Amino acid sequence: MNNDYIDFLAHFGIGGAHPGGFPLTKRLFDSFDISSSASLLDIGCGTGQTAAFLWEKYGCNITAVDKHPLMVEKAKNRFKKNNSSIHVVTGDAEQLAFPTDSFDLIVSESVISFNDVPKTSQELSRVLKDGGQLLAIEMTTNQPLTEELQNQIEQLYGITKVFNQEEWVEEFTQAGFQSVTLLEAPSDLEINDVNDLQPSENLNEKWYDIWDDHTLLMAQANMPLSYRIFLCEK
Repeated sequence: MNNDYIDFLAHFGIGGAHPGGFPLTKRLFDSFDISSSASLLDIGCGTGQTAAFLWEKYGCNITAVDKHPLMVEKAKNRFKKNNSSIHVVTGDAEQLAFPTDSFDLIVSESVISFNDVPKTSQELSRVLKDGGQLLAIEMTTNQPLTEELQNQIEQLYGITKVFNQEEWVEEFTQAGFQSVTLLEAPSDLEINDVNDLQPSENLNEKWYDIWDDHTLLMAQANMPLSYRIFLCEK
């Protein structure tokens, strides 16, 4: 399925586009102790900002996957410049080409929401080792959405349903995770303007329009959208 919003992110080469951005990613991993022998999957890796950071921090075995060819190309460029030994492949989160029980940790930063949630959750559970963990940062609604807002979200992001916290927990549980823990976002987290860009040449005006639409939607008063950080153990 084509998604203009994902195309926009790919053409601008925006890193840290998930809720909380790269500052949240760095803060979350302050509390993770990951062995250099661990096998980690960054699903929906985008331009590879998080994967490159984790490789530099832990030096573990990292596989980065994205289904957008332009994202994969830009991730490869980043890893080459950084001399990062990261395996990057084009792949679909709903149907991964990895054996069962392949990874110790999976990182998903605003990825599951943009796919079939049950299929993707089950597939991530499948490729995760027993005792392994999934760290998921996902768009979450704090209250029922109006029909108008739901239509706006679907039109802009291609997301047909925004889950609330309880629905996310239920989805992860049904996918085979034994425990689902809600992590708190740091209260002093500083959200910076987008500053990690790998823009393509000759950007279409359409991509600028999508950026404007996203900014206007997020700036609406009393916006009932937020995000949650889930740590799921298989």
